[in-house]
Amino acid sequence: MPFLIRQRALAILKAPAMWIASGLRALLVGHDELVSIVFWAAIIGIAGALASVAFREAIHLFQWLLTGRSGGLVQVASELRPLPRAIAPAIGGLVAGLILFLGLRLGAARRNVDYMEAVVVGDGVIGARSTLLRALSSLASIASGGSIGREGPMVQLAALLGSKVGLVGRAPLPRRRLFVACGAAAGIASAYNAPIAGAVFVAEIVMGSFAIESFGPLMVASVSADATIHRFLGYGPVFAVPPIHFGENWELALYALLGILLGHLAPPFLALLEWSKARFARLVAPLPLRLAIGGLFVGLISLAFPEVWGNGYSVVGSILHGRLFGGLLLAILGAKVLSTASTVGSGAVGGVFTPTLFIGAALGALAGSAMRDGLGHMASDTAAFAVVGMGGFLAATTHAPLTAVLMIFEMTLDHEVVLPLILACVTAHYTSKVYRRGASVYRDSLLPRPDEAEGAGGTVADILRPQAVQVSEDTSVAAMLAALPPRPVRTVYVVNSGHELIASLEPRAIAAGLRRGEVHGDVSVSSLATPVRAALTPELSLTGALDLFLKERATTLPVIAGPWRAVLVGEVSRRDLLLTLQDRLAGRP
Repeated sequence: MPFLIRQRALAILKAPAMWIASGLRALLVGHDELVSIVFWAAIIGIAGALASVAFREAIHLFQWLLTGRSGGLVQVASELRPLPRAIAPAIGGLVAGLILFLGLRLGAARRNVDYMEAVVVGDGVIGARSTLLRALSSLASIASGGSIGREGPMVQLAALLGSKVGLVGRAPLPRRRLFVACGAAAGIASAYNAPIAGAVFVAEIVMGSFAIESFGPLMVASVSADATIHRFLGYGPVFAVPPIHFGENWELALYALLGILLGHLAPPFLALLEWSKARFARLVAPLPLRLAIGGLFVGLISLAFPEVWGNGYSVVGSILHGRLFGGLLLAILGAKVLSTASTVGSGAVGGVFTPTLFIGAALGALAGSAMRDGLGHMASDTAAFAVVGMGGFLAATTHAPLTAVLMIFEMTLDHEVVLPLILACVTAHYTSKVYRRGASVYRDSLLPRPDEAEGAGGTVADILRPQAVQVSEDTSVAAMLAALPPRPVRTVYVVNSGHELIASLEPRAIAAGLRRGEVHGDVSVSSLATPVRAALTPELSLTGALDLFLKERATTLPVIAGPWRAVLVGEVSRRDLLLTLQDRLAGRP
């Protein structure tokens, strides 16, 4: 009896190790089992969270090296004397530009691939050297007070890890793109403590689809990242949101009006960013000098308003708690918009997601205060309009209302915010779509490059996996089962001496029959195999392949080639086909 207990305990302890080993083997051979996808999505989520933590701590180190102080950037700016406060962002911009300039000279960053590009129009490959150099440059900009968000580099680093997982495992193109998307979702979840919004953001904006084949792994990666950074490492929420009252039912109309206002204001903000980029690009100056000039603008503005330093988390907290209001808040808002335009326009590496939340909170608070003064009988808090303003302005700039709703809800965890938030986000989204031909802040990243779009293929050859398991027709059942790879195998293809496909069988069913005594191990596989009724060819279009999958109700189909003989060259899974077609339907190559 003790022996049986020990055996049972050893089996339980070995189960996780066997599951991990199975996931490793499944990916390294390019297998299509759902367990391997979920496994690697979780690993990418955890690794993405750790990369985000490393970047966040590196910002504090760079900040101490540049300013000699630790703490929040706004607090540091307030403590510095006027001259250091003015020149610190310029020095940081100069250092950030030198890093990018040297990277270009050394040939390490000639072709930077954004994570959106890698998923939408690329091949799922992100360069490590260029990404790390840009992250290092971003550290210098952010730590010195640049008015830009840290979420961009954090997401890019997490996406890089997803790309490397796909490359090391030699995953097919759709799977590499999916792993990059998982990394991006992990980075957003780590940055904002919003795991659902992280997955929805990538699905809604980047992939353009909520198909379960892609959305499921995104959720796994996002939740794994959030649990790692907030549950195990103990990082708190981004914003400390106080208890908020969202008013009476009739006041819902006011939140819709707020959304319309934000929808009109978001396009001018995006146009200002583009104008600033164009103006800086016209400067006859090297890249380091342009970033230094952008930093100098921020430093000069910070002489009057130190609140423009950094991403503005602490300032948003002050707005939500009612410590900033009226004319001072309006002045800080204008200063922040100009500082963000200067930083982004100069070419600094970073995100505009967080500055967008800052601007939305300020606009919402100002609009809420004006409504309270004008109507006089409102029950809604000013903080309620600030919170809803964050979501509305985010929806107006990104054209992703669902992401905006979920992100603000996850930040507040208050169900009362849902109705006013939905009204504001939807109205802001549709209002802003009228301007700029409906272009969002991510337009450039989501548009295919002409040279890449021309080379995009749409045939079975693009998603062909050559690792199909095949045996000769005279192989015995016992020999076939013994020769199977350690990974799970759904289908074994039977070929003749010329490698022509003649039949297929399911090894699981054969093994079960062997255990029950219904099948003998010495019989040949050809006597138990089923003739192949349908097969794909490498030159067949993806839509034609989909028609055949639907007709046969198959999860995998063999691929044959040859002008006269049906030589087995690989197989295609339905999941890879659907992921690729998802890209095509969204207008991506």
